[in-house]
Amino acid sequence: MAKKIRRIRTFARTAAKSMEKKLIDNAKKLREDPHLFLPDYEDNYSKKYFDKIKRNLDKVNRFNDDIKKLEKLSNKRGLEGALAGTLVLTHSEKAPYLGVAKFPTGDVSYAQRGRAEKEKLIAVQYFDHPVLRLLGIKDIAQKRKLHIYSWDEGYTSTGLKPNPPKEFIDFIINKIGLTSKNGFATCKDITKEEINNEKSSSKNYLQINWKSAKVTIAICEDCAKLNKNTIFNITKYILEPDISDDFSIRVVGQVIKQHESDAQDTKNIDEYLAGKLTDIEFIKKNMKFREESIKESGEKILILDGVSYNTNIDKFLKALKPNEFERKGLEFILDQVNEPIVLNNVTPNKVLERFWKDFGLESINSILKDEEMSKKFFSLEDTPSDILELVFNYQERQQILSQLPKYKSLPPLAQFIDNVVRTYKTFGEKEALAEIKKRPENPKGKSIAYAFLLVFEKAKDKKWQFSQVEIEYGDFLREHVKKLLNSEPKNYHKFLKELLVNSGSSEDIDDAIC
Repeated sequence: MAKKIRRIRTFARTAAKSMEKKLIDNAKKLREDPHLFLPDYEDNYSKKYFDKIKRNLDKVNRFNDDIKKLEKLSNKRGLEGALAGTLVLTHSEKAPYLGVAKFPTGDVSYAQRGRAEKEKLIAVQYFDHPVLRLLGIKDIAQKRKLHIYSWDEGYTSTGLKPNPPKEFIDFIINKIGLTSKNGFATCKDITKEEINNEKSSSKNYLQINWKSAKVTIAICEDCAKLNKNTIFNITKYILEPDISDDFSIRVVGQVIKQHESDAQDTKNIDEYLAGKLTDIEFIKKNMKFREESIKESGEKILILDGVSYNTNIDKFLKALKPNEFERKGLEFILDQVNEPIVLNNVTPNKVLERFWKDFGLESINSILKDEEMSKKFFSLEDTPSDILELVFNYQERQQILSQLPKYKSLPPLAQFIDNVVRTYKTFGEKEALAEIKKRPENPKGKSIAYAFLLVFEKAKDKKWQFSQVEIEYGDFLREHVKKLLNSEPKNYHKFLKELLVNSGSSEDIDDAIC
C-alpha cells in the first residue's frame, strides 16, 4: 500500500519570537548550503534526479543577495520557489505572521512567502527536522520509486532498493522504545522463542516484519496500550513506493488453532497502515473477529481471555482457578459441552451459570448418584458455586448421617427436632432455618425452635413470635440443642433424649429405634 499524501490544513498566527528566530537562522544556513533539505546518496539512480534538483536550487541561491529576484522566484510552486521564499527572510529578518499547518503529529508553524506549496516551504524551513524535511521530496520519491531514510543524525536515499542504514534501524528501534537483539525488537513480554513458535505466548501481540532491515518487531497487547501506531511511528521517517512491500504486519493470538489459517488471517491492515487504528485497537479488532469466527464455526474449543486451550479441560481450569467444588462441576460440564467456549474476564461461577440450566442437574447427579436428591439441590435458589459446595458437604455428611440412629416412628416433638438436625447436617443452616418454621405450635415446640434460632444467631428478628416464657425456656435449652447439632453419631440418641427431657416432654424414643 502506497503512503497517501495527507491534505494539510493551515491557518495563520502571530509568530513567537523563538520560532521567528529559528526560521530566520535556518534561512541563513540555507544561503551557505541550499541543499540541506535533500538527502545524501551514492547510487546512480538517486544521483540522476537529485543532481538536477541541486542545479536548480543553485540557480536560485545565486540571487540570495537580490531580494527582488528572490521575491520573483518565490512565485514558483516547487522547491525552487520554497527556497527563494525562505531566503527572503534573510533580508527582512522578520516573520511576524506565520502559517500553521496541522499534522497528525501536531501543528507546524512556517513562514508564508511566495506561492510555493506549503509542504515544500515547511520542508525547506525545517531541513533539520527528520520528518518534516521529507515533505519536500515526497512527490519525487513516489514518482521515481525512491527509498529515503531520515533520522536525527542522517538523511539518505538508497535509490530503487530498500536498504536502511544500520544507524537508521537503531534510531527507529530506540524511537519505538523496544529492546533489540539478533534481529528481534520486542517489548519485555515477548521473546524470540515465542515469535519463532518455539513456545506459545500467553499474550496476543502485534508482529511487524521489517524485511529490508531484517528485523522482526513484536509488541504485546499490554505494552501496545502505551503506544499509538507503531507502523506510523516507523514509516513517518521513511519514503518508499509501497509500505506493504517492505513491512508485513500481523496480529498473533492464541484464539485460533494452528491449522485454521483462514481465521488467523490478519484483518484491517489498510486501516492500520493509514493510521486509523492504534496498535491496541488493531490487536483487539483482530482478536474479536477471530473469536466471532470461532463461535460461528461450532467446533469445540476452550478459550479464556484470548488464550486457546484447544480441548484441554485441565489446562483451561488451571487458568480459570476454580475452587475444589467448582472444579468438579466444571470438569463434568465442560466435558459435555460440544461447542466453542470463548470467555473473557469471567469467574468460575459465571462459567457454571452459563451452562447450569442444561447441565447443572446432570453435574450434581454425577457426584451424588441420587436423582431425587440431585433434583432437590438443583432447585435451590443459590449460585451454582454455592450449590456445588452444598452437594459436597452433603456427600461428606451422608457418611455421618448413615451412622446416625434410624427411627421407624418418632413422636411429634422428637420428629421435629430430628428433622431440623438432620436437615442441618445434610443441607446446612439455611435449609435448617426453613425446617424450624415447621415447629409444633405449643410451648415446648416453640421453646425448642427458639433454642435452635439462638444457636444459629437468628433469634433477634424472630423474638416477637415467642412469649417471654418460651424465650426464657429456649435460652435454657440452647446448650442442649448445640450439643445435639454437633454430636457424633454414637451420642446422637443420647443427646436427643436429653433435649426432650429438659424441654419437659414425656415422649419416649427408645422404642422408635430400628
